[in-house]
Amino acid sequence: MKSYVLALTLVAVVVIGAGAAAVINYMSGRGGPVAPSNQSGATCTTPPASATTSNTAVSTSGPLKIFCAGSLKIPFEHVAEVFKDKYGVEVYIEASGSVMAVRKITDLKKVCDVVGVADYRLIPKFVVPKYADWYVAFASNEIVIAFTSKSKYSDELLKNPDKWFEILDRPDVRYGFSNPNKDPCGYRSVGVVALASLYYGNSSILEDLILKKTNINASIEGEVLHLYVPAVLKVSSGDLIVRPKEIDLVALLEAGALDYAFEYKSVAVQHGLKYVELPKQINLRDPDFRDLYSRVVLYILVGSSKEKEIPMAPIVYGVTVPKNSEYPELGLKFIELLLSEGRNIFESLGQPFLDKPLGYGNIPKELLRYVGVEGG
Repeated sequence: MKSYVLALTLVAVVVIGAGAAAVINYMSGRGGPVAPSNQSGATCTTPPASATTSNTAVSTSGPLKIFCAGSLKIPFEHVAEVFKDKYGVEVYIEASGSVMAVRKITDLKKVCDVVGVADYRLIPKFVVPKYADWYVAFASNEIVIAFTSKSKYSDELLKNPDKWFEILDRPDVRYGFSNPNKDPCGYRSVGVVALASLYYGNSSILEDLILKKTNINASIEGEVLHLYVPAVLKVSSGDLIVRPKEIDLVALLEAGALDYAFEYKSVAVQHGLKYVELPKQINLRDPDFRDLYSRVVLYILVGSSKEKEIPMAPIVYGVTVPKNSEYPELGLKFIELLLSEGRNIFESLGQPFLDKPLGYGNIPKELLRYVGVEGG
């Protein structure tokens, strides 16, 4: 056992009690509204009937290029279909982990017209102010345990969802999450396991499911649990599978090569996977538990110049038009469509919007009707 275990057990009592504190605005803390494949073109299934379209093409420029989180790929494809019908512009979508999506812009100097990430905080951490001067936080999600009818002990899990960590730790069970250094779902999955150790008062959950099987380290400082993910993540156990982004785990689940995966609820819904929801004290969905979530802090890309500190917080997606966009006006029109007709599309796909999307920085005037401006 790591030396932090005793301290972790003691902290659990304090953390569980702290979870009852309500937070009105989990984005800014100042009050306000409360949230409730690798590459692809725009061709996808027909958008939901609730999305209105019109043949009001205004430009033949393009194609519009989007870098986005894997969990945004399907809803963005639906929005892209509406966009193409409305403006006559093709849309090219390149999905990856969100950290990789922003690093394509900042490190690889690639050009895109829209970037959408599964953690809006990555935009101010990596992109602002050099590569963008505004961004919008617009949608939410939660972490679930996804599986199929082929997954070992799935009937037992459905009857007793609170046994999820015991089932994952069985020697014949294979489970996975995405790479924390590349994908927010990955660092959130590790964070959820850490929160579970606090919530259940059981330090072996984090020890057995993460620390024994990887080179991730942990320490306790006061009431906060810190987790350090080396820039080169190593997995030392065959029953834990790590892939670059959460979507990569879906095919493994469907093929029976993986029993369980930490996924966004929207991904499970969109791919027809079975899933169990986790307690709201650990699933990163409920703004009332922001203070509790923040008692786990991850550090990604540790040991590199790109090392970042990421406290756990309610899941909020973000989007912007980078300064190097080839078609910034079209990028802005895509985001305007996303914030209007896109709301119904996202919610029909199991991914709720914030009650009022929040804009930060120099928000374009075209978006002001859709967002509450929060500043820099």
